[in-house]
Amino acid sequence: MPSDRASRPPLSSPPDFFGNEDILYLMEDMATGEIRLSILWEWLHKGAELTEDDSAAGEPRRTVLTAEVFRQLLAEEYEKLLSASDKDVHDDSKTTSLPIAREIVETYVLEETKAPWYIDLLNVNIDNYDLETARKRIQHYIDTFRKDGTRITENLSFARSR
Repeated sequence: MPSDRASRPPLSSPPDFFGNEDILYLMEDMATGEIRLSILWEWLHKGAELTEDDSAAGEPRRTVLTAEVFRQLLAEEYEKLLSASDKDVHDDSKTTSLPIAREIVETYVLEETKAPWYIDLLNVNIDNYDLETARKRIQHYIDTFRKDGTRITENLSFARSR
C-alpha cells in the first residue's frame, strides 16, 4: 500500500514561498548581510588578526583589523562594485542604493555600540535614495539607540508624513 505522502501530488513551491522568488532571495541576502556585518564588527572591536599568505616570505602576513584597515578594504570592495558590469550590479543602483548600503556598512561596523539589527538601518531608508538623507537617518538611529537603547524600526518617510 502506498504511503499517504506518495499519493499526494508534489508541491509546486516550498512551504516558505511568498509568491515571489525575489522576496525569498532578498530575505536570504539580508540574513547573510546581517551575519557578515556582525562578524566584521566583532573582529574590528576585538582586534582580530587577518592573515594573508605571502609565499615569497614563506609564512603568512598578519594584519590587525583596525578602523583604518577596514576603511581601506571597504573602499576597495566598493570600487569593485562600482566597476562591475550592469549584469552584476545594476548601473542605476550605483548612484542610488549602493552608496547608502556602503554608508550603512561603514557606520554599523565602526560604531562603538553594536546595533542589534542591521536591518533597522535598511528599514529607516526604505524608498530613500538620497545619500545625505540616509546619513541623517542612520545617525539618528545610532544616536537614539546609543542614548537609551531604543530601536527605530519604522520607515521614516512614512512616520514623518503622518
